[in-house]
Amino acid sequence: MLRRWLLRSGIPLSAYLGVPLGRAAKLLRDSQKWTSKEMKFHQERSLSVLMRHCYDHVPYYRDLMGARDLRPEDFRSINDLAKLPYLTRETMREQGARLRADNYPDKICQFRRSGGTTGEPIKIAVDDRGRAFEVAAYLRGFEWMNYQLGNPMVGLFGGSLRKKGKPNLRDKIRDLLLNERFLPAFELNQENVNFYVDTIRDARGGVLVGYASAMMNLVEYMSRSGLQGSPLKSVICTADQLPDEWRKRISQVLDAPVFCYYGCGEVNSIAYECSNVNGYIVSEEFVILEVAMAEGSTKFQDQGRGPACVTTLFNYAMPLIRYLNGDVLELARSHCESRRLKISKLEGRVPDQLIATDGHTVTGIVASGNVFATEVPIWKYQLVQVERDKIIFHYLLSGDNILTPLMRDTLTTVLRRYLGEDMKIYFELGNFEVPPSGKHRLVINRSQSKG
Repeated sequence: MLRRWLLRSGIPLSAYLGVPLGRAAKLLRDSQKWTSKEMKFHQERSLSVLMRHCYDHVPYYRDLMGARDLRPEDFRSINDLAKLPYLTRETMREQGARLRADNYPDKICQFRRSGGTTGEPIKIAVDDRGRAFEVAAYLRGFEWMNYQLGNPMVGLFGGSLRKKGKPNLRDKIRDLLLNERFLPAFELNQENVNFYVDTIRDARGGVLVGYASAMMNLVEYMSRSGLQGSPLKSVICTADQLPDEWRKRISQVLDAPVFCYYGCGEVNSIAYECSNVNGYIVSEEFVILEVAMAEGSTKFQDQGRGPACVTTLFNYAMPLIRYLNGDVLELARSHCESRRLKISKLEGRVPDQLIATDGHTVTGIVASGNVFATEVPIWKYQLVQVERDKIIFHYLLSGDNILTPLMRDTLTTVLRRYLGEDMKIYFELGNFEVPPSGKHRLVINRSQSKG
C-alpha cells in the first residue's frame, strides 16, 4: 500500500508536512521520561535563551525591560517571569509590529489570523521552529488519544463540501499519508446526516476529530434518525468546552472514548488529554502555562484557578510572553511520577448554539469561520439570537472604517446561508453583552430561554 510505503520509506516526515520536525519530535519523545527537575531545567534554559533574543531583536520587549531596569540575565528562573506585565490582546493589536523580531523576515514566517471564540482577530507570525514544536506536540498528543499516523482521521470542522483550489503534489501526499477525510461542521443537518455517518463508517478503526458542539449536533441528528456509530478508536474534541453530559452522550452514540485537546489561535497544541491522567497534560516542553494574578502581582502561579497566561518558548519570530488568551482554567500537578502540569478544569469556552429558522441547530463557532472570511474589516463582534428568526449582530470595525450597505449585505448573506434565508439580521454598533466572568461571548442565544 502506498501509504505504508511512504511511512516506511525513510523519507523524513518533515518533507511531507513542510515543517522541520526532527529536533522537536525527538525532544518531545525523550521528555516523556523526564523528571520534574529535568523539565524545569529545560524550561529555564530555554527561557534564558529566549529572553536574550527578545532583548536583542524584539523592540517591544527591549523597551519593556529597559523601562523596568531589567536585563536578560535577570531571568534565571521561571518565577522571574513575574517581573514582566501580562501581554493582553489590546497590547498585541497596538504593538503588533514591535512584537516582531527584526531578524525573522516575513519570507521565513507563516502567518495566521487569530479570532477563535473571542471574536477579536490578531495577526500572528510563527517561525519554522515554533511550528515544529506545535506539530510534534499535536502528533504526540494524538498518540495519547489512540491515533497512530496513517490511520483514518475524519475532521468535523468549518468549511464547505464544495471543492476548492487544485491541491499541489505535496498536499496530495500529505492527505494520503495522514489519511484524512473532511466533513464541514456548518453544513451538517438532519437531511444529510446519513452522508456524514457513512463517511465516518468508512474510517473504521480511525478517529473522529472536531468541534465539541458540532459532535453534539451530529449525535443528536443520528439519534433522531436511528443511526448507530461504527467502531472508532476515539472521538477527539476541541475549540469549545466539553460538558460532562456532552462527553457521555457523544461516547454513547458513537461507541468510542471521548478526548479533548486545548490550544488557541495564537498558540496551538497547549495541552492534551490522555487515558491515564484526569485532565489535560500541558506541553511544558515549549509553553509555560500559569494562572494570572491580580495586576501588579510579582508572584508566578502555576497552580489554582484563574485567567490562562501562556509563554511560548520557541516562536522567535513573534515571542508571546505572559499572554492572556481570554480563557479561564484551573492548573494542578498530576499524581504520576513525573508530576506533569495539567489543566484540571477548563472554563469559559462553551458557546451557545444558534437555531436556524427551520429549527436545526448550528454550532456557535459558525461565525468565526465565515465572518472573517468575508474580509469585512471586523475587529470584534457578537451574535445575539433574540427570536427564532431574529439575530442582532453587535460589531466594531477596525480603524476608521464604517459599515457600508455592501458590507451589511455581505455579512447578511453569509449568515443566512447557514441560518435560513428568512433570518432577520440587525446590526448594532458596540453595546456588547458581558457576562460576570468578563470573557467575551461570541454567541448568545436568548430564543432558547423563551421556548
